[in-house]
Amino acid sequence: MAELNSNGYLIVKVSTASGAIPIENASVIVQGKDDNNQNILLSLLTDRDGLTPRIMLSAPLADLSQTPSPPSKPYSIYNIDIFKEGYYPQHYNGVPIFQNVTAVQNAKIIPISEFDAQNPYTNEGQIFNEYETPNLYEQEET
Repeated sequence: MAELNSNGYLIVKVSTASGAIPIENASVIVQGKDDNNQNILLSLLTDRDGLTPRIMLSAPLADLSQTPSPPSKPYSIYNIDIFKEGYYPQHYNGVPIFQNVTAVQNAKIIPISEFDAQNPYTNEGQIFNEYETPNLYEQEET
């Protein structure tokens, strides 16, 4: 397990309509996932451009990527949850933060249709792993 002796940075960009419309006042919660950063919990709001402020997060030294032993990853992992009334919540699992690098996590949230308004969490939001490309379109039945 790597010591978090340095810092990286994160900006979350929340939008809808395939990124065309920024979402203001979306709640963004950032939580550490590694043993060394699991107590980190930040709550932020997006501005009129759909952006959170640039936040500093703990990260291990980049030098860890230069040594093969012991096997340590040169980044720390965070989870991000996004909430906005009228939109399905989203969860991003395993967002990496590297030393002295500003990561930008794009989040394209989906509005709840008027037919789903009675129960806004029917699909319990959407969960994306950092290494997966989300399929935002429903599969048609054949």
